[in-house]
Amino acid sequence: MMFDVTIVGAGVVGLSIAKFCSERGFSVVVLEQESRAGEGISSRNSGVIHAGIYYPKHSLKTKFCISGNKILYEYAKHKRINHKKIGKYIIATCNEDVDKLQNIYEKGIENSVPLDFLSTKTIKEIYPELIIEAAIYSPNSGIIDVPELISALEGDIQHSHGLISYKTKFVSASKKKSGFHILCNDGDEFSIETRYLINASGLYSDVISKKIDVLDDRHIKSVKYAKGHYFKYSGKHPFNNLIYPLANEYSSGLHVGFDLSGQIRFGPDISWVEEIDFTFDESLKDNFLNSIKSYWPEIDSSKLYPDYVGIRPKIQNHNEKMRDFSIIDSTVHGIDGLINIQGIESPGVTSCLSIGEYVTKLIKS
Repeated sequence: MMFDVTIVGAGVVGLSIAKFCSERGFSVVVLEQESRAGEGISSRNSGVIHAGIYYPKHSLKTKFCISGNKILYEYAKHKRINHKKIGKYIIATCNEDVDKLQNIYEKGIENSVPLDFLSTKTIKEIYPELIIEAAIYSPNSGIIDVPELISALEGDIQHSHGLISYKTKFVSASKKKSGFHILCNDGDEFSIETRYLINASGLYSDVISKKIDVLDDRHIKSVKYAKGHYFKYSGKHPFNNLIYPLANEYSSGLHVGFDLSGQIRFGPDISWVEEIDFTFDESLKDNFLNSIKSYWPEIDSSKLYPDYVGIRPKIQNHNEKMRDFSIIDSTVHGIDGLINIQGIESPGVTSCLSIGEYVTKLIKS
């Protein structure tokens, strides 16, 4: 079989790339080792549509988050994907954190993100039950039903005659004169030929990279696994918006999130693990409660239950600052037809359509 474009990984990024490539008329196949799309990072996150506040001005994270925010809302409306622009408050719970909050506000304004800085009096009128010294309000933040997003992308790919091959493991790729020879396994080994190979395999991006025979190790970033737990809350609560407390010496800054039914959840926390393991550590409940009580002291501990676990593919070491998305092509690694994508974590869902457009433009007709 011969394809113009082969994409490894059917998360929201891989599917978005496949959507735009197939709509341009390329023959496309997506190789996915699981039985359905989005089983890795995409279906195990907060489902938040971010605004682009936190990241360096000229980073890919800022570029794709800000453009992706607009495109994703438009796409969700067009495809009737459940979503809601509910807004987000980033809060400081003590005086010592107000300067830190001010720095975040200034970074967001520098990134041209619409924001309001709220005084203690103003935010206390909105959330009198919470301990808050000051807050930033982001009106463009929201939530989206990620499984519905995945289904819409799958539908677009199929409509444009693209293929998604589930239960198909990428085994290796070898460079040919004009493209790649790819070996796959779906129970039986088979091979395909492709002009372009795109690695969008998320948590496995370093493993897949090492199976591409011509890609030098110096262009492969090691993936570190940052595990995050989410607890759900079943009782009455005061929240109408996303709430993002700052982390400090007293609190890990656990976020308040929502699903589209109105169910609230807290998380994620972060723990560095050596293996991909989605088991839930229920012993973390006390840590969650202590952190949440720093801004909502009236939480009923009996109403807090384990929800789910996600793992983020970090390409920085534990003690390093955030690294940008890594999207490299022949201008960096010198290999015609290869686009290698690594480190797509938050704001990956928000950025997915923007990344899809960008990567598709790297492909020559």
